[in-house]
Amino acid sequence: MDSIQKFYSDIEKIKKHSRPYDGNAVCGEIKNLFERQFRGFTSLAASFADYWFKEYASLEPPSEMPSDKSVEKLGAMYALLENDLTSIDSLDEHDFKELCALVNYEAEDLPLDLLNDLMAVFVDHGSL
Repeated sequence: MDSIQKFYSDIEKIKKHSRPYDGNAVCGEIKNLFERQFRGFTSLAASFADYWFKEYASLEPPSEMPSDKSVEKLGAMYALLENDLTSIDSLDEHDFKELCALVNYEAEDLPLDLLNDLMAVFVDHGSL
């Protein structure tokens, strides 16, 4: 099982063990999980997770938060930070532009190799 599959599995566990089900609390736990995965740059991970919540998860009915579609978006952001470019297909042009802006804001605090990898993806997707 690779790290992205483990991430999806952990999300399912969070959703399963939330009783009574509270979509906002589940999304909060998922955001925390996402941030913990990227300890070297938690500020950027937190920004990505906040973007995901505002753009996708928070728009869903609380009893259905987060939907499989919004989890897929967060998984694509996870893959982007992992430089797994085979798993970022669910991100659209708007996502790339917003994520690029977040990376630009956090750029001085990021490891140079990560910054280079992310910028290459954003150039490839016309986000700069």
